[in-house]
Amino acid sequence: MTIKYLKREEIDKVKWNSCVHFSSTSNIFGYTWYLDNVAKEWDGLIEGDYESVFPIIKKSLYFNTEIVHQPDLLPKAGLYSIHVLSTKRIQAFIENIPKEYQYIKVHFHHAISNRNFVDFPHFELKDYQLMLNQSYEMIQKKYSDELVTVLNEENEIILDSGVKPETLADFYMQCNPKSKEAHRHTYMRIIYNILHRGTGFSSVAKDKNGKIIAADFFAFENGKMLSLMPSYQGEQGKKALWKLYDMMIQSNANKPLALDFNTAMGDAGAETFGAEQTKYQVLHINQLPIWKKWMLAL
Repeated sequence: MTIKYLKREEIDKVKWNSCVHFSSTSNIFGYTWYLDNVAKEWDGLIEGDYESVFPIIKKSLYFNTEIVHQPDLLPKAGLYSIHVLSTKRIQAFIENIPKEYQYIKVHFHHAISNRNFVDFPHFELKDYQLMLNQSYEMIQKKYSDELVTVLNEENEIILDSGVKPETLADFYMQCNPKSKEAHRHTYMRIIYNILHRGTGFSSVAKDKNGKIIAADFFAFENGKMLSLMPSYQGEQGKKALWKLYDMMIQSNANKPLALDFNTAMGDAGAETFGAEQTKYQVLHINQLPIWKKWMLAL
Protein backbone atom coordinates (compact mmCIF):
# COMPACT_ATOMS: atom_id res chain seq x y z
CA MET A 1 0.00 0.00 0.00
CA THR A 2 1.59 3.26 -1.19
CA ILE A 3 0.37 6.44 0.50
CA LYS A 4 1.61 9.88 -0.52
CA TYR A 5 1.09 13.34 0.96
CA LEU A 6 0.04 16.05 -1.50
CA LYS A 7 -0.48 19.77 -1.03
CA ARG A 8 -3.92 21.07 -1.96
CA GLU A 9 -2.64 22.65 -5.17
CA GLU A 10 -1.14 19.30 -6.23
CA ILE A 11 -4.37 17.34 -5.77
CA ASP A 12 -6.29 16.22 -8.87
CA LYS A 13 -9.77 17.28 -7.79
CA VAL A 14 -11.54 15.15 -10.42
CA LYS A 15 -9.84 11.97 -9.20
CA TRP A 16 -10.27 12.98 -5.53
CA ASN A 17 -14.00 13.65 -5.95
CA SER A 18 -14.42 10.46 -7.93
CA CYS A 19 -12.95 8.45 -5.05
CA VAL A 20 -15.27 10.17 -2.55
CA HIS A 21 -18.29 9.62 -4.82
CA PHE A 22 -17.66 5.91 -5.33
CA SER A 23 -16.68 5.24 -1.73
CA SER A 24 -19.24 3.23 0.23
CA THR A 25 -19.06 5.96 2.88
CA SER A 26 -19.53 8.88 0.51
CA ASN A 27 -20.82 12.13 2.01
CA ILE A 28 -20.67 15.78 0.98
CA PHE A 29 -17.99 16.59 3.56
CA GLY A 30 -15.27 14.80 1.59
CA TYR A 31 -15.59 16.66 -1.71
CA THR A 32 -12.99 19.27 -2.62
CA TRP A 33 -15.61 22.00 -3.03
CA TYR A 34 -16.88 21.45 0.53
CA LEU A 35 -13.39 21.26 2.01
CA ASP A 36 -12.34 24.39 0.12
CA ASN A 37 -15.25 26.28 1.65
CA VAL A 38 -14.86 25.23 5.30
CA ALA A 39 -11.07 24.96 5.59
CA LYS A 40 -8.55 27.73 5.05
CA GLU A 41 -5.81 25.19 4.47
CA TRP A 42 -5.95 21.50 3.72
CA ASP A 43 -3.80 18.87 2.07
CA GLY A 44 -4.41 15.18 1.47
CA LEU A 45 -3.11 11.66 1.96
CA ILE A 46 -3.71 9.55 -1.15
CA GLU A 47 -3.37 5.82 -1.73
CA GLY A 48 -2.20 4.77 -5.17
CA ASP A 49 -4.02 6.49 -8.02
CA TYR A 50 -6.67 8.03 -5.75
CA GLU A 51 -7.98 4.67 -4.58
CA SER A 52 -8.29 6.12 -1.06
CA VAL A 53 -8.18 9.75 0.08
CA PHE A 54 -7.88 11.38 3.50
CA PRO A 55 -8.10 15.18 3.97
CA ILE A 56 -5.56 16.76 6.30
CA ILE A 57 -7.16 19.99 7.50
CA LYS A 58 -4.57 22.37 8.92
CA LYS A 59 -4.64 25.38 11.17
CA SER A 60 -1.76 27.72 11.91
CA LEU A 61 -1.14 28.81 15.48
CA TYR A 62 1.53 31.05 16.97
CA PHE A 63 5.25 30.26 16.92
CA ASN A 64 5.07 28.54 13.49
CA THR A 65 2.92 25.77 14.96
CA GLU A 66 0.53 23.91 12.66
CA ILE A 67 -2.11 21.45 13.85
CA VAL A 68 -4.59 19.09 12.21
CA HIS A 69 -8.04 20.08 13.39
CA GLN A 70 -11.77 19.67 12.73
CA PRO A 71 -13.39 22.88 11.44
CA ASP A 72 -16.66 24.00 13.03
CA LEU A 73 -18.68 23.41 9.86
CA LEU A 74 -17.28 19.96 9.10
CA PRO A 75 -19.03 17.42 11.39
CA LYS A 76 -17.19 14.36 10.13
CA ALA A 77 -15.08 13.21 7.19
CA GLY A 78 -12.03 10.96 7.55
CA LEU A 79 -11.03 8.23 5.13
CA TYR A 80 -12.78 7.54 1.80
CA SER A 81 -11.88 4.50 -0.27
CA ILE A 82 -13.07 2.29 -3.10
CA HIS A 83 -11.55 -0.58 -1.08
CA VAL A 84 -12.70 -2.15 2.16
CA LEU A 85 -11.92 0.10 5.12
CA SER A 86 -9.91 -2.48 7.00
CA THR A 87 -8.14 -1.74 10.26
CA LYS A 88 -4.84 -2.13 8.42
CA ARG A 89 -5.77 0.52 5.86
CA ILE A 90 -7.13 2.94 8.48
CA GLN A 91 -4.08 2.63 10.68
CA ALA A 92 -1.75 3.03 7.69
CA PHE A 93 -3.32 6.39 6.90
CA ILE A 94 -3.14 7.56 10.50
CA GLU A 95 0.53 6.54 10.68
CA ASN A 96 1.21 8.54 7.50
CA ILE A 97 0.02 11.81 8.97
CA PRO A 98 3.27 13.83 9.08
CA LYS A 99 4.95 13.71 12.48
CA GLU A 100 5.37 17.49 12.39
CA TYR A 101 1.75 17.77 13.51
CA GLN A 102 1.88 17.43 17.27
CA TYR A 103 -1.86 17.97 17.65
CA ILE A 104 -4.35 15.97 15.58
CA LYS A 105 -8.14 15.95 15.84
CA VAL A 106 -10.16 14.20 13.14
CA HIS A 107 -13.84 13.18 13.20
CA PHE A 108 -14.33 9.98 11.21
CA HIS A 109 -17.59 8.92 9.57
CA HIS A 110 -19.77 6.14 10.99
CA ALA A 111 -18.24 3.29 8.98
CA ILE A 112 -15.07 3.36 11.07
CA SER A 113 -15.62 1.76 14.45
CA ASN A 114 -13.94 1.75 17.83
CA ARG A 115 -12.02 -1.46 17.11
CA ASN A 116 -10.15 0.28 14.27
CA PHE A 117 -8.49 2.61 16.79
CA VAL A 118 -7.06 0.23 19.36
CA ASP A 119 -3.53 1.60 18.88
CA PHE A 120 -4.46 5.31 18.80
CA PRO A 121 -5.91 7.76 21.34
CA HIS A 122 -9.53 8.48 20.50
CA PHE A 123 -13.01 9.02 21.90
CA GLU A 124 -16.60 8.60 20.68
CA LEU A 125 -19.33 11.08 19.84
CA LYS A 126 -22.97 10.27 19.16
CA ASP A 127 -25.28 11.06 16.31
CA TYR A 128 -28.85 10.10 15.42
CA GLN A 129 -30.42 8.64 12.29
CA LEU A 130 -34.00 7.73 11.48
CA MET A 131 -34.65 5.10 8.83
CA LEU A 132 -37.44 6.13 6.45
CA ASN A 133 -37.81 2.85 4.52
CA GLN A 134 -41.22 2.07 6.02
CA SER A 135 -44.64 3.66 6.17
CA TYR A 136 -45.19 6.94 7.94
CA GLU A 137 -47.60 5.19 10.30
CA MET A 138 -44.88 2.76 11.39
CA ILE A 139 -42.34 5.54 11.85
CA GLN A 140 -44.83 7.59 13.84
CA LYS A 141 -45.23 4.79 16.37
CA LYS A 142 -41.74 5.63 17.61
CA TYR A 143 -42.63 9.28 18.27
CA SER A 144 -42.54 10.40 21.90
CA ASP A 145 -45.74 11.48 23.66
CA GLU A 146 -44.42 15.05 23.80
CA LEU A 147 -43.90 15.10 20.03
CA VAL A 148 -47.36 13.67 19.34
CA THR A 149 -48.89 16.38 21.54
CA VAL A 150 -47.00 19.11 19.68
CA LEU A 151 -48.04 17.76 16.28
CA ASN A 152 -51.70 17.68 17.34
CA GLU A 153 -51.71 21.27 18.60
CA GLU A 154 -53.79 23.79 16.68
CA ASN A 155 -51.59 26.63 15.44
CA GLU A 156 -50.94 28.82 12.45
CA ILE A 157 -47.48 27.58 11.52
CA ILE A 158 -46.84 27.73 7.77
CA LEU A 159 -44.19 25.51 6.16
CA ASP A 160 -42.38 26.91 3.14
CA SER A 161 -39.39 26.14 0.91
CA GLY A 162 -37.26 27.89 -1.64
CA VAL A 163 -35.88 30.48 0.77
CA LYS A 164 -32.83 32.39 -0.43
CA PRO A 165 -29.49 31.20 1.01
CA GLU A 166 -28.87 34.71 2.37
CA THR A 167 -32.13 34.60 4.35
CA LEU A 168 -31.37 31.13 5.67
CA ALA A 169 -27.84 32.10 6.71
CA ASP A 170 -29.08 35.29 8.40
CA PHE A 171 -31.66 33.33 10.40
CA TYR A 172 -29.07 30.76 11.44
CA MET A 173 -26.80 33.54 12.69
CA GLN A 174 -29.67 35.05 14.70
CA CYS A 175 -30.32 31.70 16.39
CA ASN A 176 -26.62 31.01 16.99
CA PRO A 177 -25.11 34.28 18.24
CA LYS A 178 -21.79 32.58 19.03
CA SER A 179 -21.27 31.75 15.36
CA LYS A 180 -18.55 33.73 13.66
CA GLU A 181 -19.48 36.16 10.90
CA ALA A 182 -17.28 34.18 8.52
CA HIS A 183 -19.62 31.21 9.01
CA ARG A 184 -22.45 33.12 7.36
CA HIS A 185 -20.53 33.44 4.10
CA THR A 186 -19.35 29.85 4.32
CA TYR A 187 -22.90 28.58 4.75
CA MET A 188 -24.08 30.58 1.75
CA ARG A 189 -21.31 29.15 -0.42
CA ILE A 190 -22.15 25.62 0.72
CA ILE A 191 -25.88 26.09 0.09
CA TYR A 192 -25.29 27.59 -3.37
CA ASN A 193 -22.99 24.69 -4.26
CA ILE A 194 -25.58 22.11 -3.19
CA LEU A 195 -28.42 23.92 -4.97
CA HIS A 196 -26.29 24.15 -8.11
CA ARG A 197 -25.86 20.38 -8.02
CA GLY A 198 -29.58 19.84 -7.42
CA THR A 199 -28.96 17.71 -4.32
CA GLY A 200 -30.52 19.80 -1.56
CA PHE A 201 -33.28 22.16 -0.54
CA SER A 202 -34.26 24.57 2.23
CA SER A 203 -37.35 24.36 4.41
CA VAL A 204 -38.67 26.95 6.86
CA ALA A 205 -41.56 27.38 9.27
CA LYS A 206 -43.26 30.76 9.64
CA ASP A 207 -45.69 32.15 12.18
CA LYS A 208 -49.05 33.70 11.22
CA ASN A 209 -47.30 37.01 10.46
CA GLY A 210 -44.93 35.40 7.98
CA LYS A 211 -41.91 35.60 10.27
CA ILE A 212 -39.47 32.69 10.07
CA ILE A 213 -39.24 30.94 13.44
CA ALA A 214 -37.55 27.67 12.38
CA ALA A 215 -35.46 26.54 9.43
CA ASP A 216 -33.15 23.88 8.08
CA PHE A 217 -31.28 23.00 4.93
CA PHE A 218 -31.21 19.38 3.76
CA ALA A 219 -28.71 17.67 1.48
CA PHE A 220 -29.14 14.25 -0.16
CA GLU A 221 -26.08 12.03 -0.30
CA ASN A 222 -25.50 8.27 -0.40
CA GLY A 223 -28.93 7.21 0.86
CA LYS A 224 -29.17 9.95 3.48
CA MET A 225 -31.12 13.15 3.91
CA LEU A 226 -28.70 15.22 5.93
CA SER A 227 -29.79 18.06 8.20
CA LEU A 228 -27.22 20.84 7.77
CA MET A 229 -28.62 23.98 9.39
CA PRO A 230 -31.23 23.25 12.10
CA SER A 231 -32.20 26.49 13.83
CA TYR A 232 -35.18 27.92 15.67
CA GLN A 233 -36.22 30.80 17.91
CA GLY A 234 -37.99 30.25 21.23
CA GLU A 235 -40.37 27.49 22.31
CA GLN A 236 -42.73 28.13 19.40
CA GLY A 237 -39.80 27.84 17.02
CA LYS A 238 -38.78 24.51 18.55
CA LYS A 239 -42.28 23.13 18.00
CA ALA A 240 -42.26 24.52 14.47
CA LEU A 241 -38.97 22.77 13.73
CA TRP A 242 -40.46 19.49 14.92
CA LYS A 243 -43.41 20.01 12.56
CA LEU A 244 -40.97 20.76 9.77
CA TYR A 245 -39.15 17.49 10.43
CA ASP A 246 -42.43 15.60 10.61
CA MET A 247 -43.36 16.94 7.18
CA MET A 248 -39.99 15.83 5.80
CA ILE A 249 -40.60 12.37 7.24
CA GLN A 250 -44.11 12.16 5.76
CA SER A 251 -42.82 13.26 2.34
CA ASN A 252 -40.01 10.70 2.29
CA ALA A 253 -41.53 7.71 4.09
CA ASN A 254 -41.23 4.37 2.26
CA LYS A 255 -38.04 5.54 0.55
CA PRO A 256 -34.60 3.93 0.95
CA LEU A 257 -33.40 6.90 2.95
CA ALA A 258 -32.15 7.73 6.42
CA LEU A 259 -32.77 11.12 7.98
CA ASP A 260 -29.42 12.05 9.51
CA PHE A 261 -30.07 14.59 12.26
CA ASN A 262 -26.36 15.46 12.22
CA THR A 263 -26.38 16.43 15.88
CA ALA A 264 -22.79 17.64 15.66
CA MET A 265 -24.34 20.70 14.01
CA GLY A 266 -27.00 21.13 16.70
CA ASP A 267 -29.55 18.89 18.40
CA ALA A 268 -32.94 19.20 16.70
CA GLY A 269 -34.72 16.79 19.05
CA ALA A 270 -33.68 13.61 17.28
CA GLU A 271 -34.53 11.30 20.17
CA THR A 272 -38.13 12.47 20.34
CA PHE A 273 -38.61 11.16 16.78
CA GLY A 274 -37.37 7.71 17.77
CA ALA A 275 -34.12 8.12 15.85
CA GLU A 276 -31.47 5.51 16.55
CA GLN A 277 -28.22 6.54 18.19
CA THR A 278 -25.07 5.94 16.20
CA LYS A 279 -21.48 6.60 17.21
CA TYR A 280 -18.49 7.95 15.38
CA GLN A 281 -14.83 8.03 16.34
CA VAL A 282 -12.62 11.04 16.96
CA LEU A 283 -8.88 10.59 16.59
CA HIS A 284 -7.31 12.85 19.21
CA ILE A 285 -3.55 13.10 19.58
CA ASN A 286 -2.05 15.90 21.66
CA GLN A 287 1.73 15.92 21.88
CA LEU A 288 2.11 19.69 22.15
CA PRO A 289 4.51 20.81 24.86
CA ILE A 290 2.74 22.32 27.86
CA TRP A 291 3.79 25.85 26.99
CA LYS A 292 2.00 25.59 23.61
CA LYS A 293 -1.30 24.03 24.71
CA TRP A 294 -2.81 27.38 25.63
CA MET A 295 -2.95 28.20 21.91
CA LEU A 296 -5.67 25.60 21.33
CA ALA A 297 -8.19 27.81 23.13
CA LEU A 298 -7.68 30.67 20.67
